[in-house]
Amino acid sequence: MRAVLLLAAAVSLGACGQSATRNIGPGGKKVVKLDPVNPKAAREFEAAMRAMRLGGPESGETAKARLKAALEIDPKLWEAWHDLGVIAWRDGEDTAAVEAFTRALAIKKDHMPTLLARAEANRRAGNKKDARADYEAALRATEEDDPNRRDAAARLASLLRDFGDYDDAVSVLRDTVRLSGINSKIYTELGLIYIQQKRLDLAQLVLAKAVELDDKDKKDPAIYNALALLAQRQGKAQEAFERFDYAASLDASYIDARFNKAAVLLDAGDYARAKAELSVIVEKKPDDHAAWVALGVAQRGLKDFDGARRTWDKVIKEAPRRSTARADALFDKAILKIDFTNDIPGGKADLDLYMQESPAGHAKRQAAEEKRKELGK
Repeated sequence: MRAVLLLAAAVSLGACGQSATRNIGPGGKKVVKLDPVNPKAAREFEAAMRAMRLGGPESGETAKARLKAALEIDPKLWEAWHDLGVIAWRDGEDTAAVEAFTRALAIKKDHMPTLLARAEANRRAGNKKDARADYEAALRATEEDDPNRRDAAARLASLLRDFGDYDDAVSVLRDTVRLSGINSKIYTELGLIYIQQKRLDLAQLVLAKAVELDDKDKKDPAIYNALALLAQRQGKAQEAFERFDYAASLDASYIDARFNKAAVLLDAGDYARAKAELSVIVEKKPDDHAAWVALGVAQRGLKDFDGARRTWDKVIKEAPRRSTARADALFDKAILKIDFTNDIPGGKADLDLYMQESPAGHAKRQAAEEKRKELGK
Protein backbone atom coordinates (compact mmCIF):
# COMPACT_ATOMS: atom_id res chain seq x y z
CA MET A 1 0.00 0.00 0.00
CA ARG A 2 1.12 3.53 -0.74
CA ALA A 3 1.53 5.59 2.40
CA VAL A 4 -0.71 8.57 2.97
CA LEU A 5 1.43 11.66 2.95
CA LEU A 6 0.25 14.07 5.67
CA LEU A 7 2.52 17.09 5.87
CA ALA A 8 2.35 18.29 9.46
CA ALA A 9 2.95 21.92 8.57
CA ALA A 10 0.88 24.84 7.36
CA VAL A 11 2.02 27.84 5.42
CA SER A 12 2.04 30.67 7.95
CA LEU A 13 2.06 29.87 11.61
CA GLY A 14 0.66 33.24 12.51
CA ALA A 15 2.83 35.78 14.27
CA CYS A 16 6.23 36.46 12.84
CA GLY A 17 9.22 36.31 15.20
CA GLN A 18 12.91 35.55 15.37
CA SER A 19 14.74 32.91 17.32
CA ALA A 20 16.72 34.00 20.30
CA THR A 21 17.76 33.06 23.78
CA ARG A 22 16.51 30.10 25.77
CA ASN A 23 15.69 30.72 29.41
CA ILE A 24 14.74 28.26 32.11
CA GLY A 25 11.07 28.44 32.92
CA PRO A 26 8.86 26.84 35.61
CA GLY A 27 9.64 23.19 36.25
CA GLY A 28 13.11 23.55 34.79
CA LYS A 29 11.83 23.51 31.21
CA LYS A 30 13.49 25.58 28.53
CA VAL A 31 11.42 28.47 27.27
CA VAL A 32 12.21 30.11 23.95
CA LYS A 33 11.97 33.88 23.99
CA LEU A 34 11.78 35.33 20.49
CA ASP A 35 13.48 38.59 19.59
CA PRO A 36 11.49 41.31 17.81
CA VAL A 37 11.44 40.79 14.07
CA ASN A 38 12.98 43.24 11.64
CA PRO A 39 10.02 45.37 10.39
CA LYS A 40 11.13 45.21 6.73
CA ALA A 41 11.45 41.43 6.92
CA ALA A 42 8.05 41.24 8.61
CA ARG A 43 6.44 43.17 5.74
CA GLU A 44 7.91 40.80 3.16
CA PHE A 45 6.78 37.82 5.23
CA GLU A 46 3.23 39.14 5.52
CA ALA A 47 3.17 39.81 1.77
CA ALA A 48 4.12 36.16 1.21
CA MET A 49 1.32 34.99 3.49
CA ARG A 50 -1.14 37.29 1.76
CA ALA A 51 -0.20 35.78 -1.60
CA MET A 52 -0.83 32.28 -0.26
CA ARG A 53 -4.19 33.27 1.21
CA LEU A 54 -5.32 34.87 -2.06
CA GLY A 55 -4.24 31.80 -4.04
CA GLY A 56 -4.06 31.61 -7.80
CA PRO A 57 -1.61 30.01 -10.24
CA GLU A 58 1.26 32.37 -9.35
CA SER A 59 0.71 32.43 -5.58
CA GLY A 60 3.45 29.92 -4.81
CA GLU A 61 6.10 31.72 -6.85
CA THR A 62 5.05 35.10 -5.44
CA ALA A 63 5.18 33.79 -1.87
CA LYS A 64 8.55 32.13 -2.47
CA ALA A 65 10.05 35.37 -3.81
CA ARG A 66 8.71 37.34 -0.84
CA LEU A 67 10.00 34.81 1.67
CA LYS A 68 13.44 34.89 0.10
CA ALA A 69 13.38 38.68 0.25
CA ALA A 70 12.48 38.50 3.94
CA LEU A 71 15.39 36.13 4.57
CA GLU A 72 17.83 38.40 2.76
CA ILE A 73 16.90 41.08 5.29
CA ASP A 74 16.78 38.75 8.28
CA PRO A 75 18.21 35.22 7.78
CA LYS A 76 17.11 34.22 11.29
CA LEU A 77 13.41 34.47 10.45
CA TRP A 78 12.67 30.81 11.05
CA GLU A 79 9.03 31.01 9.95
CA ALA A 80 10.17 32.07 6.48
CA TRP A 81 12.53 29.07 6.22
CA HIS A 82 9.72 26.80 7.40
CA ASP A 83 7.23 28.14 4.85
CA LEU A 84 9.80 27.97 2.05
CA GLY A 85 10.11 24.29 2.94
CA VAL A 86 6.34 23.83 2.75
CA ILE A 87 6.18 25.44 -0.70
CA ALA A 88 9.13 23.35 -1.95
CA TRP A 89 7.48 20.19 -0.63
CA ARG A 90 4.21 21.02 -2.37
CA ASP A 91 6.16 21.55 -5.60
CA GLY A 92 7.78 18.12 -5.26
CA GLU A 93 11.24 19.60 -4.56
CA ASP A 94 12.14 17.33 -1.64
CA THR A 95 15.83 18.22 -1.41
CA ALA A 96 15.04 21.94 -1.29
CA ALA A 97 12.32 21.27 1.30
CA VAL A 98 14.73 19.35 3.54
CA GLU A 99 17.29 22.15 3.28
CA ALA A 100 14.73 24.83 4.17
CA PHE A 101 13.33 22.89 7.12
CA THR A 102 16.88 22.26 8.33
CA ARG A 103 17.57 25.99 8.29
CA ALA A 104 14.38 26.57 10.30
CA LEU A 105 15.36 23.92 12.86
CA ALA A 106 18.82 25.41 13.25
CA ILE A 107 17.07 28.50 14.60
CA LYS A 108 14.06 26.97 16.38
CA LYS A 109 15.30 23.61 17.55
CA ASP A 110 12.85 20.75 18.15
CA HIS A 111 9.85 22.57 16.66
CA MET A 112 7.52 19.64 16.13
CA PRO A 113 5.66 20.78 12.96
CA THR A 114 8.99 21.48 11.26
CA LEU A 115 10.49 18.18 12.40
CA LEU A 116 7.49 16.31 11.06
CA ALA A 117 7.55 18.29 7.82
CA ARG A 118 11.23 17.46 7.30
CA ALA A 119 10.49 13.82 8.13
CA GLU A 120 7.86 13.71 5.38
CA ALA A 121 10.21 15.35 2.86
CA ASN A 122 13.01 12.93 3.78
CA ARG A 123 10.57 10.04 3.53
CA ARG A 124 9.37 10.95 0.06
CA ALA A 125 12.97 11.45 -1.04
CA GLY A 126 13.75 7.89 0.10
CA ASN A 127 15.93 8.94 3.05
CA LYS A 128 14.59 6.35 5.50
CA LYS A 129 17.28 6.85 8.16
CA ASP A 130 16.89 10.63 8.22
CA ALA A 131 13.08 10.41 8.20
CA ARG A 132 13.12 8.00 11.13
CA ALA A 133 15.49 10.27 13.08
CA ASP A 134 13.13 13.23 12.56
CA TYR A 135 10.05 11.30 13.65
CA GLU A 136 11.87 10.12 16.76
CA ALA A 137 13.07 13.65 17.52
CA ALA A 138 9.48 14.87 17.18
CA LEU A 139 8.34 12.24 19.68
CA ARG A 140 11.03 13.35 22.14
CA ALA A 141 10.01 16.98 21.70
CA THR A 142 6.40 16.42 22.77
CA GLU A 143 4.73 15.83 26.10
CA GLU A 144 3.26 12.39 26.70
CA ASP A 145 -0.30 13.76 26.74
CA ASP A 146 0.09 15.78 23.53
CA PRO A 147 -2.35 14.42 20.89
CA ASN A 148 0.19 15.27 18.20
CA ARG A 149 2.51 12.70 19.73
CA ARG A 150 0.15 9.90 18.71
CA ASP A 151 0.02 11.20 15.15
CA ALA A 152 3.81 11.36 14.97
CA ALA A 153 4.05 7.81 16.32
CA ALA A 154 1.58 6.58 13.70
CA ARG A 155 3.65 8.17 10.94
CA LEU A 156 6.86 6.63 12.29
CA ALA A 157 5.17 3.24 12.49
CA SER A 158 3.94 3.57 8.90
CA LEU A 159 7.50 4.36 7.75
CA LEU A 160 8.76 1.23 9.48
CA ARG A 161 5.89 -0.78 7.99
CA ASP A 162 6.76 0.43 4.50
CA PHE A 163 10.26 -1.02 4.96
CA GLY A 164 9.04 -4.28 6.52
CA ASP A 165 10.22 -3.47 10.06
CA TYR A 166 7.00 -4.77 11.57
CA ASP A 167 8.27 -5.56 15.06
CA ASP A 168 9.74 -2.08 15.47
CA ALA A 169 6.53 -0.53 14.15
CA VAL A 170 4.37 -2.43 16.64
CA SER A 171 6.76 -1.48 19.47
CA VAL A 172 6.42 2.21 18.60
CA LEU A 173 2.63 1.96 18.70
CA ARG A 174 2.56 -0.01 21.95
CA ASP A 175 4.88 2.47 23.66
CA THR A 176 2.68 5.31 22.47
CA VAL A 177 -0.48 3.68 23.81
CA ARG A 178 1.25 3.11 27.15
CA LEU A 179 2.45 6.71 27.42
CA SER A 180 -0.16 8.73 25.57
CA GLY A 181 -3.30 6.61 25.23
CA ILE A 182 -5.13 5.40 22.15
CA ASN A 183 -6.74 7.05 19.15
CA SER A 184 -8.13 5.93 15.81
CA LYS A 185 -4.88 6.61 13.93
CA ILE A 186 -2.94 4.25 16.21
CA TYR A 187 -5.45 1.45 15.64
CA THR A 188 -5.59 2.14 11.89
CA GLU A 189 -1.83 1.86 11.56
CA LEU A 190 -1.78 -1.28 13.70
CA GLY A 191 -4.45 -2.76 11.42
CA LEU A 192 -2.33 -2.04 8.35
CA ILE A 193 0.65 -3.76 9.96
CA TYR A 194 -1.46 -6.84 10.69
CA ILE A 195 -2.73 -6.85 7.09
CA GLN A 196 0.85 -6.83 5.83
CA GLN A 197 1.64 -9.71 8.20
CA LYS A 198 -1.46 -11.60 6.96
CA ARG A 199 -2.90 -11.62 10.49
CA LEU A 200 -6.32 -10.72 9.16
CA ASP A 201 -8.38 -11.56 12.26
CA LEU A 202 -6.28 -9.19 14.35
CA ALA A 203 -6.53 -6.55 11.62
CA GLN A 204 -10.33 -6.87 11.68
CA LEU A 205 -10.36 -6.44 15.47
CA VAL A 206 -8.18 -3.32 15.67
CA LEU A 207 -9.82 -1.64 12.68
CA ALA A 208 -13.22 -2.13 14.31
CA LYS A 209 -11.80 -0.28 17.35
CA ALA A 210 -10.56 2.47 15.03
CA VAL A 211 -14.11 2.90 13.71
CA GLU A 212 -15.42 3.14 17.30
CA LEU A 213 -12.93 5.90 18.12
CA ASP A 214 -13.40 7.81 14.87
CA ASP A 215 -14.95 11.26 14.86
CA LYS A 216 -18.55 10.63 13.80
CA ASP A 217 -18.90 14.16 12.40
CA LYS A 218 -15.65 14.11 10.43
CA LYS A 219 -14.82 10.54 9.54
CA ASP A 220 -11.22 9.63 8.77
CA PRO A 221 -10.98 8.14 5.24
CA ALA A 222 -7.77 6.30 6.20
CA ILE A 223 -9.79 3.91 8.37
CA TYR A 224 -12.11 2.92 5.54
CA ASN A 225 -9.21 2.66 3.12
CA ALA A 226 -7.62 0.20 5.55
CA LEU A 227 -10.90 -1.73 5.84
CA ALA A 228 -11.01 -1.89 2.04
CA LEU A 229 -7.48 -3.28 1.93
CA LEU A 230 -8.51 -5.89 4.49
CA ALA A 231 -11.54 -6.87 2.38
CA GLN A 232 -9.27 -7.12 -0.65
CA ARG A 233 -6.94 -9.50 1.21
CA GLN A 234 -9.98 -11.55 2.22
CA GLY A 235 -10.99 -11.95 -1.42
CA LYS A 236 -14.03 -9.66 -1.11
CA ALA A 237 -13.48 -7.58 -4.24
CA GLN A 238 -16.88 -5.86 -4.33
CA GLU A 239 -16.72 -4.92 -0.65
CA ALA A 240 -13.19 -3.59 -1.13
CA PHE A 241 -14.28 -1.44 -4.06
CA GLU A 242 -17.23 -0.03 -2.13
CA ARG A 243 -15.02 0.87 0.82
CA PHE A 244 -12.38 2.49 -1.38
CA ASP A 245 -15.18 4.47 -3.01
CA TYR A 246 -16.57 5.49 0.39
CA ALA A 247 -13.13 6.54 1.66
CA ALA A 248 -12.59 8.68 -1.45
CA SER A 249 -16.03 10.28 -0.97
CA LEU A 250 -15.13 11.39 2.57
CA ASP A 251 -12.24 13.54 1.40
CA ALA A 252 -11.63 14.41 -2.25
CA SER A 253 -7.98 15.15 -1.45
CA TYR A 254 -7.35 11.71 0.06
CA ILE A 255 -5.25 10.20 -2.72
CA ASP A 256 -4.64 6.67 -1.41
CA ALA A 257 -8.26 5.59 -1.65
CA ARG A 258 -8.54 6.92 -5.19
CA PHE A 259 -5.38 5.09 -6.20
CA ASN A 260 -6.56 1.83 -4.66
CA LYS A 261 -9.99 2.23 -6.21
CA ALA A 262 -8.34 2.78 -9.60
CA ALA A 263 -6.23 -0.36 -9.07
CA VAL A 264 -9.42 -2.40 -8.54
CA LEU A 265 -10.90 -0.90 -11.72
CA LEU A 266 -7.75 -1.73 -13.69
CA ASP A 267 -7.88 -5.33 -12.45
CA ALA A 268 -11.52 -5.50 -13.56
CA GLY A 269 -10.67 -4.12 -17.02
CA ASP A 270 -12.72 -0.94 -16.46
CA TYR A 271 -10.06 1.29 -18.02
CA ALA A 272 -12.25 4.33 -18.62
CA ARG A 273 -13.24 4.71 -14.95
CA ALA A 274 -9.72 3.90 -13.82
CA LYS A 275 -8.38 6.64 -16.09
CA ALA A 276 -10.87 9.12 -14.61
CA GLU A 277 -9.73 8.35 -11.04
CA LEU A 278 -6.03 8.44 -11.93
CA SER A 279 -6.41 11.71 -13.85
CA VAL A 280 -7.71 13.33 -10.66
CA ILE A 281 -4.73 12.00 -8.71
CA VAL A 282 -2.06 13.27 -11.09
CA GLU A 283 -3.80 16.63 -11.28
CA LYS A 284 -3.67 16.95 -7.50
CA LYS A 285 -0.21 15.36 -7.17
CA PRO A 286 1.79 15.83 -10.38
CA ASP A 287 4.82 14.13 -8.78
CA ASP A 288 2.96 10.89 -8.01
CA HIS A 289 4.92 8.69 -10.40
CA ALA A 290 3.10 5.49 -9.39
CA ALA A 291 -0.20 7.10 -10.40
CA TRP A 292 1.29 8.17 -13.74
CA VAL A 293 2.43 4.58 -14.39
CA ALA A 294 -1.06 3.30 -13.63
CA LEU A 295 -2.56 5.99 -15.88
CA GLY A 296 -0.41 4.64 -18.70
CA VAL A 297 -1.86 1.18 -18.09
CA ALA A 298 -5.39 2.62 -18.35
CA GLN A 299 -4.48 4.43 -21.58
CA ARG A 300 -3.04 1.23 -23.01
CA GLY A 301 -6.24 -0.62 -22.07
CA LEU A 302 -8.21 2.03 -23.99
CA LYS A 303 -5.87 1.46 -26.99
CA ASP A 304 -4.40 4.95 -26.66
CA PHE A 305 -0.92 3.58 -27.28
CA ASP A 306 0.70 6.93 -28.07
CA GLY A 307 -0.77 8.40 -24.89
CA ALA A 308 0.51 5.49 -22.81
CA ARG A 309 4.00 5.81 -24.29
CA ARG A 310 4.09 9.56 -23.59
CA THR A 311 2.94 8.97 -20.03
CA TRP A 312 5.63 6.37 -19.35
CA ASP A 313 8.27 8.54 -21.04
CA LYS A 314 7.34 11.29 -18.58
CA VAL A 315 7.91 8.94 -15.63
CA ILE A 316 11.20 7.67 -17.07
CA LYS A 317 12.40 11.25 -17.44
CA GLU A 318 11.20 12.62 -14.08
CA ALA A 319 11.26 9.76 -11.54
CA PRO A 320 14.42 8.96 -9.53
CA ARG A 321 16.77 6.75 -11.54
CA ARG A 322 16.54 3.64 -9.32
CA SER A 323 12.92 4.06 -8.27
CA THR A 324 10.23 1.39 -8.56
CA ALA A 325 7.98 3.69 -10.59
CA ARG A 326 10.67 4.38 -13.20
CA ALA A 327 11.41 0.66 -13.50
CA ASP A 328 7.69 -0.04 -13.95
CA ALA A 329 7.51 2.56 -16.71
CA LEU A 330 10.56 1.14 -18.49
CA PHE A 331 9.08 -2.38 -18.42
CA ASP A 332 5.59 -1.28 -19.47
CA LYS A 333 6.96 0.76 -22.36
CA ALA A 334 8.95 -2.25 -23.60
CA ILE A 335 5.90 -4.54 -23.42
CA LEU A 336 3.80 -1.91 -25.19
CA LYS A 337 6.18 -2.00 -28.15
CA ILE A 338 6.56 -5.79 -28.23
CA ASP A 339 2.99 -6.95 -27.57
CA PHE A 340 0.84 -4.04 -28.75
CA THR A 341 2.56 -2.02 -31.50
CA ASN A 342 4.77 -4.74 -33.06
CA ASP A 343 7.95 -2.70 -32.60
CA ILE A 344 10.14 -5.68 -31.67
CA PRO A 345 13.55 -3.96 -32.09
CA GLY A 346 12.39 -0.98 -30.03
CA GLY A 347 10.93 -3.26 -27.39
CA LYS A 348 14.15 -5.25 -27.13
CA ALA A 349 16.15 -2.05 -26.67
CA ASP A 350 13.77 -0.92 -23.92
CA LEU A 351 14.03 -4.30 -22.20
CA ASP A 352 17.82 -3.99 -22.24
CA LEU A 353 17.55 -0.54 -20.68
CA TYR A 354 15.17 -1.93 -18.06
CA MET A 355 17.63 -4.72 -17.17
CA GLN A 356 20.49 -2.23 -16.89
CA GLU A 357 18.73 0.43 -14.84
CA SER A 358 16.00 -1.22 -12.75
CA PRO A 359 16.64 -2.31 -9.14
CA ALA A 360 17.81 -5.92 -8.81
CA GLY A 361 14.77 -6.87 -6.77
CA HIS A 362 12.18 -5.21 -9.00
CA ALA A 363 8.99 -7.28 -9.35
CA LYS A 364 9.05 -7.36 -13.17
CA ARG A 365 12.66 -8.51 -13.57
CA GLN A 366 11.82 -12.21 -13.94
CA ALA A 367 9.10 -11.41 -16.47
CA ALA A 368 11.60 -9.30 -18.40
CA GLU A 369 14.10 -12.19 -18.48
CA GLU A 370 11.42 -14.53 -19.76
CA LYS A 371 10.37 -12.04 -22.43
CA ARG A 372 13.97 -11.69 -23.65
CA LYS A 373 14.30 -15.49 -23.92
CA GLU A 374 11.00 -15.59 -25.81
CA LEU A 375 12.43 -13.09 -28.28
CA GLY A 376 15.57 -15.16 -28.72
CA LYS A 377 17.99 -13.06 -26.75
